[in-house]
Amino acid sequence: RLVNATEVEIHASLPPRLMHKSLGTNPEQTSVIKSNSPNFIHSPNVTNQRRHGPFLLIGLGNAILRMKLDGGGQERVVSGVGKSMLLDFHFKAGRLYWINTHSGVLSQADLDGTNKKKVLSLGKGISGLAVDWIENKIFWSSRKRGTIQRVDSDGKNKTTVLRNLSQPSSLAIDANERFLFWLSAGVTPSIQRSDTAGRVRTTVLKVPDRLLALAVDAVDRRLFWVQQGSGKPGALGSCDYNGNLINVVSQPLRSKSLKMSIFLDYVYMTDSASNSVTRVNKLTGGRPKKVNSKKLLHALADVKVIHPINQPVAEVSGSLTSDINECALWNHGCSLGCENIPGSYFCTCPEGYLLLPDTKTCREIQPCVENATLCDHACTHTQEGDVCVCPVGSVLQPDGHSCKGCLSADGGGCSQVCVTLSPGRWECECQPGYQLQPDGQQCKATGPPAFLLFANGVDIRSVSMDGSGSRMLLEDPEGSLRAVDYDPVQSMVYFASPERKQIERISMDGESRELLLSTGPDSSPEGLALDWVNRKLYWTDRGSSSICRSGLDGQDREMLIFKKLLKPQGIAVHPQAQKLFWTDVGGHPAVERSRLDGLGREVLVSAGLVTPSGLALDFSSQRLYWSDLTTGVIESARMDGSDRRTLTQNQVGRPFAVAVFEDTLWVSNWGDNQLYRLNKKTGHSPEPLSVESVHPAAIVIIHPLNKPGADICLHGNGGCSQLCESRLGLAQCSCHSQHILSADGKTCLSKKTSSTGQCCKILNTSEAYIALSADQDKCFSLSCDVNAQCVLEDTGAVCRCLSGFTGDGQICVDIDECTVGFAECVSVRSECVNTAGGYFCQCRSGFSGDGHHCIDIDECRLEMHSCDINAECLNTQGHYECRCRDGFSAKSKDAPFRPTTSSTPDVTSPWRRSGVESCPSSYDSYCLYNGVCFYFPEMDSYGCNCMPGYMGERCQFSDLEWWELQQAEQEKRRNMVITVCVALLILLLAITASTIFCYRLETLAGLEMAH
Repeated sequence: RLVNATEVEIHASLPPRLMHKSLGTNPEQTSVIKSNSPNFIHSPNVTNQRRHGPFLLIGLGNAILRMKLDGGGQERVVSGVGKSMLLDFHFKAGRLYWINTHSGVLSQADLDGTNKKKVLSLGKGISGLAVDWIENKIFWSSRKRGTIQRVDSDGKNKTTVLRNLSQPSSLAIDANERFLFWLSAGVTPSIQRSDTAGRVRTTVLKVPDRLLALAVDAVDRRLFWVQQGSGKPGALGSCDYNGNLINVVSQPLRSKSLKMSIFLDYVYMTDSASNSVTRVNKLTGGRPKKVNSKKLLHALADVKVIHPINQPVAEVSGSLTSDINECALWNHGCSLGCENIPGSYFCTCPEGYLLLPDTKTCREIQPCVENATLCDHACTHTQEGDVCVCPVGSVLQPDGHSCKGCLSADGGGCSQVCVTLSPGRWECECQPGYQLQPDGQQCKATGPPAFLLFANGVDIRSVSMDGSGSRMLLEDPEGSLRAVDYDPVQSMVYFASPERKQIERISMDGESRELLLSTGPDSSPEGLALDWVNRKLYWTDRGSSSICRSGLDGQDREMLIFKKLLKPQGIAVHPQAQKLFWTDVGGHPAVERSRLDGLGREVLVSAGLVTPSGLALDFSSQRLYWSDLTTGVIESARMDGSDRRTLTQNQVGRPFAVAVFEDTLWVSNWGDNQLYRLNKKTGHSPEPLSVESVHPAAIVIIHPLNKPGADICLHGNGGCSQLCESRLGLAQCSCHSQHILSADGKTCLSKKTSSTGQCCKILNTSEAYIALSADQDKCFSLSCDVNAQCVLEDTGAVCRCLSGFTGDGQICVDIDECTVGFAECVSVRSECVNTAGGYFCQCRSGFSGDGHHCIDIDECRLEMHSCDINAECLNTQGHYECRCRDGFSAKSKDAPFRPTTSSTPDVTSPWRRSGVESCPSSYDSYCLYNGVCFYFPEMDSYGCNCMPGYMGERCQFSDLEWWELQQAEQEKRRNMVITVCVALLILLLAITASTIFCYRLETLAGLEMAH
């Protein structure tokens, strides 16, 4: 307690120049914390600060409650806010913001609860809220849409910042650094980061356990999170904004759903198990201490600590800045528009203009004279002639026609998600459940092996993805089986026969077959599509020229679409987008879509179609594929019909049906009655499958990820005896308190029940002490391995190996994650290093990075080579070569020579050369933009060797002169090439003219002699 204090030393966890007021027990007993070096200042609005001090805002029941940090002074601030909400605040403006996640409405009020009003309706599925107290904007994330959006604090200028994210949640912001952070779900959950403009996105950290909550400490510039692994105790972790300086402490958790907020040395968390707010030390963890002494009556939705410390304002020489704004210096070289990003900038053009390949000049769009069809993206006419241009962020290739980048036709070469890091730089990522391959581009599905299921006319067969292992599910010699689909929840296969005019279903084991409905004497069911989320069945009926729907049991049948529909054929459903797609092969062939209720109908594609029979959706890339039985063409487009592309034509005969998964497209060919597979982006390399097929028709891919969003727990509780959670199409079982999960991963056993099923006596205190001593004696009597622990089970005490080890508990051997393939070192430039009980990824010799993203070290430029003084150093990927200069020869017979790996200093390991040492690991993030850190022992100081294009003490500034020299050099080389080409052309024309002239002279001379 501070009594009548006027000045105290700054707290150890606070950076310099952090000024704020703090209150003791008495509001009149105040103290001022301040120091001398500049870093942060706070809002001068200290009136509210004196009145409130630091306090908690809690989402409780249908209200927002205010509470002191000691649990006292509880007071309702706002009521009628909804039982499920997200909270944040703007201290300087004195406002509170919240989102009712059920209704999707964003609202605001003053911090005292007055002036409550609605700001904007955002829609359902909101998973995160963050207030930008510097630029007065509000950000929110949507797990359902995979987006992060923002709006001004007054509800105007709504815009989407990021798209195609993997279930983003727990959105947080550091408004000074202009960084957004969020949690990303997937096989390997991760913490993601982006600038507030959404231009530069990166992965901060990947965590093998489930991530529950995320919070930003804007004072210490650290991220804090809570993680919970299956069968593991919870943990509280923290790291800096680059994923370095990681600190993880074990933290027992009683709640799987929690929120958290940071204030000074403590983390405040909601505990839904006890309906209380708890507090732990943010670095050491420990036993949680309850803030509220009495149990609250309702479940807690969110918690925030309100104080200006949590929303500091950066101050550098009296101005707000975190980056040099090159666009404001007017020396950026952009002809029209300039946009600043951290550490750099790029040029933009207004509507009606295109950015030329020099990335600086904007030209008004003018139709090209001749070469418009040769350009991948767009073409504009300039004084120099027709020029191909690329979308923003993409790069024009040396051929002058094709583009490469996230917005180009090839999507940056990524099979799923392409993330633009900066203009001309991008990286590939995968959707949840997929793993990025060593090539850094392809994504492969995790989980059980996928296989094909296809209607074969006289039967339905399953076969592996390469065509081997064919198995017949059912046989129907008299039928004509064309339509088939699969329900992942009940593991049932639905099929239809136009000849029998009925729809049936059968279990995957073939044991249970059931007739669902007869479609009618004049009907002809051609295509089936199952909505695995809303539990509906759709089919196309060519006989009645309609599209119908029913429940999965065949009940509640209804006709959805029948007007202006002639011969409906293929059909597909997108439950997440709430859309229905189908093809019509009648007099006006088309690919169409509508809402799931048949309303909102629209034609997506019609031009050039003849018999569009097959239809498939690619959920990973959100694209639509169809095949034309007559023309032999296979095409794709976005879900709205835009960006139409032709994959292949006449290479697979008469394609009837298509299916897509990962990077492959499967086609049933009625020309030779075979199944084919080919690349889904290029259509190249069609390959027939060696499978017994009679008349293959509809194809279905069986894999949990091919029908995303399926709730496996709906049927039979997913096979779990107690709690079931559906994750990535698989059931994850867990148990209530006082129960443990058995070895089968589904059954729960009571901790109070022995293996014989008899109940144990509940002991009093003294008996419990004796029993505890007896249990400890049992453990002491065992000789567990040093890498094992004693576990008390129903059958007695046993030794269990620790995580990362395997054995019987008496002897535990380290699991080599690198050898068995458990490691996730996906970069081809990194290598896995096994450790006792774990592993880590490190960049290979000659590369630098965090082990997941590695870049080549230019040993020549950094003078880290061992070449002779009379030799020239040539940099290569991961190595370098020494080549003797003119007039010199190598001492050995091999010249040029290539040093071995050991001769190249690895910057990830300590090294010393000429009084210069490598920096310690704690300085890994000292040099920005991949600069190399050096330590000078004699001066006791650090320095950076910057990559080309960057300069400054920490490589924090862009070297605009270097970039301009590069552009000038490129311009010089381009002009030189053009000059040489023109000279060669003139020379060729001169030679041709001379040849023709000589030939004519000889011809005339011959004629004169003959005459």
